[in-house]
Amino acid sequence: MTSPALPATTERSSSAVATCAVCPHPVASHDAIGLRFCQATLNGAMSRGCVCPSS
Repeated sequence: MTSPALPATTERSSSAVATCAVCPHPVASHDAIGLRFCQATLNGAMSRGCVCPSS
């Protein structure tokens, strides 16, 4: 079963990047755990920290 993709926002700049609707990171940088965590956060309308690995 696949989960629906996170809604993304596109920054208006010289390099358009799809950012996550939950955390400040690009959707493309999420691993499987990050995608599930952010999707669950969005679905549950929760406010919690980020689990994305630091760069």
